[in-house]
Amino acid sequence: MLNEQTLEFGQAKLKAKNALRFTSRKIGGRLGYIVEDELTGKFFQIGLSQYTFLSLLSGRRTVNDALERTATLLRKHAFDQQEVASLCKWAIESGLLETEIGTTGESRERVAADAAMQKATSWLNPITLKIPLASPDGVITEANRFLGWLVSPLGALLWLMVVCYGFGLLLIHSDRFLAGVSMSFSANDFVWFGLAWVLLKLVHEMAHGLVCKAYGGRVSSCGMLLLLMIPLPYVDVTSSWGFENKWHRILTSSAGMVCEIFVAAIASVVWVNVDPGPIQYHAGNLIIAATLHTLIFNANPLMRFDGYFILSDLVGIPNLSGHGKAYVKGVFKWLYFGAKPKPVEEVGPRAAVVRAYGFGTIVWFFMISIGLSLAASGLLEGVGLMVALAGIFLWFVMPVFQFAKYVLLGSKFEQPNRKWFAVAASITCLVAGAFLFGCPSPSVVSAPVVIDYKPGGVIRARAEGFAKALHVVPGQVVAEGDLLVTLENHDLQAEYASLRVDIEISKLRIKSLLSTGEIASVQLEEESLLANEKRVGELEKLLANLEVRATQAGHVIASDFDAKLGAYFRPGDELLTIGDKDSIQATALVKQEDIRWVNADDKLQVEILVWGDGDKGVVTGTLVRSNPRARDDLPHDAFAASNGGPLAVVPRQQVEGDDGSEEESLMLTQPRVPIEIALQPEDQQRILAGQSGLLMIRGRQDVMAGYLVDRMMRFARKNNVRTHGL
Repeated sequence: MLNEQTLEFGQAKLKAKNALRFTSRKIGGRLGYIVEDELTGKFFQIGLSQYTFLSLLSGRRTVNDALERTATLLRKHAFDQQEVASLCKWAIESGLLETEIGTTGESRERVAADAAMQKATSWLNPITLKIPLASPDGVITEANRFLGWLVSPLGALLWLMVVCYGFGLLLIHSDRFLAGVSMSFSANDFVWFGLAWVLLKLVHEMAHGLVCKAYGGRVSSCGMLLLLMIPLPYVDVTSSWGFENKWHRILTSSAGMVCEIFVAAIASVVWVNVDPGPIQYHAGNLIIAATLHTLIFNANPLMRFDGYFILSDLVGIPNLSGHGKAYVKGVFKWLYFGAKPKPVEEVGPRAAVVRAYGFGTIVWFFMISIGLSLAASGLLEGVGLMVALAGIFLWFVMPVFQFAKYVLLGSKFEQPNRKWFAVAASITCLVAGAFLFGCPSPSVVSAPVVIDYKPGGVIRARAEGFAKALHVVPGQVVAEGDLLVTLENHDLQAEYASLRVDIEISKLRIKSLLSTGEIASVQLEEESLLANEKRVGELEKLLANLEVRATQAGHVIASDFDAKLGAYFRPGDELLTIGDKDSIQATALVKQEDIRWVNADDKLQVEILVWGDGDKGVVTGTLVRSNPRARDDLPHDAFAASNGGPLAVVPRQQVEGDDGSEEESLMLTQPRVPIEIALQPEDQQRILAGQSGLLMIRGRQDVMAGYLVDRMMRFARKNNVRTHGL
């Protein structure tokens, strides 16, 4: 439905800038055009329909006249008035059209005000802010003199050799690498990870510029992109759109990712060949930044980064994002306003790509916008919450407000079918309400489980040393306190003997000094004596721990026990187990928020899915004891991610500081509540100690709405507790 504003726009006279140069090209088997703005050096891709309409805007024709002329020339491929309005808006914002020739002063003022508002809004976005700085074309040209040979078959061969070698080494040592990552991660890693990220982006953008220059393009501008207030460089290589060779354009788009993979391969070689320490630590950060970020952002075609332009060239669909969004918008208007959607211009598989891409970008938008908002609130000290709220306002609140305004007032170019919308919105609310308030929440509470003997059954070394003597054999019955293994540590024993001699010497020296009246020397000698006696006490405890004794009565259970003779053990290493099949039980670590469902029934029947149990699968058990509070220690090493378990851990010394203890211990990054579960007698005889599994308890009674709100609030509190104390 046309209104006064629509008619006024239709009478406006627009003019394409004189500095535009149009170059025709076959894109995906269809005729398209590359538009170059010779004043700014910017490039744009448009189709035949867009070119036909823009070429008719000479400043003498009105928009309606140009639209009618386009319809005559293109027939079934012509635009409707709404599409023309969107095209004109894009062309004006991109600087391709001059708007000074509007029919009235009021329309010119409105256009100028809209442009100023668009520019101001872009500077208010705290999540992503693009700041152009200068033209680096001269610097890139000079760098290309020395590095241009890399864009050649020789450079490709060098890249392939380094990447295969580096990632081959990393694959061989993948277990150690993954364990090191899970063991060393801390809040300070964000700082070093961010520095590695920024340095990689400098290399990434330089690679784009070098490849673009090697194929005859130019780098018109560079600047800084603020992502979550983190400065990242960027270069404008849109001149590559003018390359006739599709593969030159694709290589220009992929150059940054190719270079990052090369850097990651070099970092892999460094990581494998250096000892644990700062160099290996930073090399690991570099590997993660160059691979994980590249996959999530740069290689992701759902964002308008490198992956998007590569996909667009591969499938031969220019402006793929615009076509996909237009299709989704048409489907939405069809569902909620009854407007017949315009068919996709592409056909066959290419049409399917457009449709899939349109819906994919919508899903990804919600994922990435929510994810970036949460990341901003959790990572940026002090201002993070404000940045996240501003991002949510711009990404969600403003579009909702504009949509409501469109429903109530319409737009310059059309009026919505409000009756259709009322019916469609009511149906949507009913379906959503039925899901949120009629659908029960997920009823299963799950937690990781380890099968083990009752506490005290596993005998571990309490001091480091070599196994000197084994005093028992597997299957032997022992009583509490019986000697099991004797360890030997020559260093401790030698230090102990030396200190005993030093103590006797100090005592004699003190007597001699007292007889001569040298009181000051006596005080110094007494301090040395006290320090030696304290160390002797510590050594006596360590030496006593070299004798490993049974902590309970039972049968000795051990595999390859004879091979332990002469082996070296550290504190915490398992020596053997004392127990029997009747003492096997399951220990589970339950999340703090889920423990209320576990404690709801004193004799709760639970199910345990035991990994590697063949066809038996699920076994049943009964809750026998639940700890009163959450703990961060590990009841069994099999829970730790560093040992192949499901829970993230860090060294306790890394968090709490070095307490002087020689024993290294792990702690959970998120405390959990341990619970003990009694198994059925037949399962005790069949299941082996050390097996792991998953606890399943059917207990929640919430509806989906309460469950989702509770999860979201809990996640937000946990995500912001460090930075904002919420």
